[in-house]
Amino acid sequence: MLRTPQIIPSRRALFTAPLVAALPRNAVAAWPERPVRLLVGFAPGGTVDTMARVLAQGLSGVLGQQVIVENRPGAAANIAAEAVAKGPADGSQLLYAVFSHAVAPALLRLSYDPLADLVGVSQVVRVPVFLLASPRAPFSTVPELVAAARAAPGTISYASGGVGSSAHLAGELLARRAGISLVHVPFRGGGPAAQALLAGDVPLLLDTPTTALRSFLAEGRMKGLAVMAEARQPAYPAVPAIAEAGLGARLEVQTWQGILVRAGTPPEIVETLHRAILQVMAMPETLSRVEALAVEAAPSDPAAFTAFFRAEVRRWTAIAREAGITAG
Repeated sequence: MLRTPQIIPSRRALFTAPLVAALPRNAVAAWPERPVRLLVGFAPGGTVDTMARVLAQGLSGVLGQQVIVENRPGAAANIAAEAVAKGPADGSQLLYAVFSHAVAPALLRLSYDPLADLVGVSQVVRVPVFLLASPRAPFSTVPELVAAARAAPGTISYASGGVGSSAHLAGELLARRAGISLVHVPFRGGGPAAQALLAGDVPLLLDTPTTALRSFLAEGRMKGLAVMAEARQPAYPAVPAIAEAGLGARLEVQTWQGILVRAGTPPEIVETLHRAILQVMAMPETLSRVEALAVEAAPSDPAAFTAFFRAEVRRWTAIAREAGITAG
């Protein structure tokens, strides 16, 4: 029997209220008849794993069956993706998908086709990438950065959390759109990359916001040149949106997380799982955890997330190949 928990109204949950409804009583009554595995392509710890566990805990209560997080790190999160893409199409295995899965075809030789073998259930959260500068940098806006890069091609570097990361690809997208050359300096994660900017080792950093970022901006230890989004973010109203830079449209870059399943999974199972995700993401306790992780709840319907995922694969594999980015 599917369980529908009581949802306490809250201001944070209002945006999902029209979407949330009790799970249909006749929706694949036999599913899930045994524990469901949620495969995560990263080691325990970190935002992705933590968010996956928050979702799994909520889904266990809603579905009335245990949802178990199974960490399968390696190959840029694609060991987990391959297991789902080649596994049974019965809803017993779910992929906790992230940005890495969209750029994988350009970086790795995959044994599966993400466009054909995986379909979306729902996006879960998103967070835009920020373009940040050292206070010592001789530019404080994107137009000033573009002018400086054009005046001295190949002399301005930017740090990111690694090759093929959303931050890395955001830098490549910006450089190509602006017609400039930037030097990528990859680090092992966003923390070391941020420290390099704070130390003045690099003038630019592309990264997702953290709880420390707001303090760094307020203290003047970093300059916020832009958020790679169409509009300014409520939590960072002083940071311009990249859409304000005059470089055209489609410069938005977000680090996203969501649920994918193997293609061919019965639509009734996909819909049951989708409705369960909507309920979990509307719960006040979930939204509190989301806020603490500095991400934004962004549930979507299966068709929309499938279309979004496929567009992300095409977009970022093209950018990666144009830039000659490889996993090694």
